[in-house]
Amino acid sequence: MFKKIIVPLEELQYKLGSIDNKYLINEGNRALGLFAAIAGTAIQPQISPQDVCFYVLEGSIEILTDDKIFAMKAGDMVLIPKTSAFNIKFIENSKIFTVRF
Repeated sequence: MFKKIIVPLEELQYKLGSIDNKYLINEGNRALGLFAAIAGTAIQPQISPQDVCFYVLEGSIEILTDDKIFAMKAGDMVLIPKTSAFNIKFIENSKIFTVRF
């Protein structure tokens, strides 16, 4: 993955019944990931041991945290602090970029 141009929207495909994901980096406490899912898909509640950033590349999603709901569209970004519970609902077919640090 290093020393090459990556076009995030072209790295993933929409798959019926599953989430397509690809990690560009996944080492210990840091990761760069791409995720694609069709409308109606949800990622179950989880807690990240690191801070996590979500950037919507395409579509729209909702991120529900322990105290807020973020309605996001393409071009939006949110930072979730470590130890905060969150889950993701894909409102439209969507592709997202994530950074854990």
